[in-house]
Amino acid sequence: MNFHSIGVKEIENYLGRPGTSLIDLRSREEYDLYHLEGARNIPYDDLAEYKQYLSKNMTYILYCERGGSSLMAAKELSQEGFHVYTVVGGIRAWQERRLD
Repeated sequence: MNFHSIGVKEIENYLGRPGTSLIDLRSREEYDLYHLEGARNIPYDDLAEYKQYLSKNMTYILYCERGGSSLMAAKELSQEGFHVYTVVGGIRAWQERRLD
């Protein structure tokens, strides 16, 4: 198991970086209401179906509502050889940071 955790302040360091993709693991409805710019929506419940389309040559930044689902997804994907980061506190932490 080899994945990394990053804080919301670090997300900006990865946005737009070649070879890096931001994945929102929340439901489609939650994603449609609000998501981080450039994020792709793959609901956690659909991840097993979609991971066949993910490249092991990419770095994936995963986030969810509070961090639990992205942590589980990061563990799963890293065990299969994907290079992943999970955002501590999820999109809620991002929203709280923006309110500060």
